[in-house]
Amino acid sequence: MSKTKVAKIIKTTLSAAWWVALVLLFITMVNVISAKLKGEVPRFFGYSVMHVVSESMEDEIPKNSYILIKRVAPEEIGKDDIICFYSDDFTIQGYPNTHRVVEEPIITDSGIEFVTRGDANPANDGVTAKSEKLIGRYVKNLDGITNLSRALEGNGMIIIIMVIAIASVVMITYTAVLEGKRTTKEEEN
Repeated sequence: MSKTKVAKIIKTTLSAAWWVALVLLFITMVNVISAKLKGEVPRFFGYSVMHVVSESMEDEIPKNSYILIKRVAPEEIGKDDIICFYSDDFTIQGYPNTHRVVEEPIITDSGIEFVTRGDANPANDGVTAKSEKLIGRYVKNLDGITNLSRALEGNGMIIIIMVIAIASVVMITYTAVLEGKRTTKEEEN
């Protein structure tokens, strides 16, 4: 295979990968915006990334950590699982909460309920978590995202988003310029 054919294959592959990445980024942005407008947690292929803002689950989940949550059926939740759910506790005002299931699930006429408690809390939560408000089950801490977030506190995230946006425009423009040069050379030959 000639160098020109290899170069074309590499260029085509990189171009396709770039466009796939842009499409996935666009789908991700639409997903996040749509979920936020509905007051829901965004999901990607059944997974969500959550930011834990309290110390109620320490040492397992430190305050200000990012965690991965997997969407599961309520019937798959058992005692000792850590779950994320929209809480009915008036102090949380319907926001997501991440706590451990401390008793076997309770089956009621309206669904399944879970008695929960934060690992660092002295008592069980005052209200049960309802199955219809379940977001998912805790999978793991996302230490990389947590560390990046800590490093970028303040305006750092805005700067990264701007750099990504500018890099995207530059890459699209560069690809268009290369395509134009290739077309011009082909027309000359």
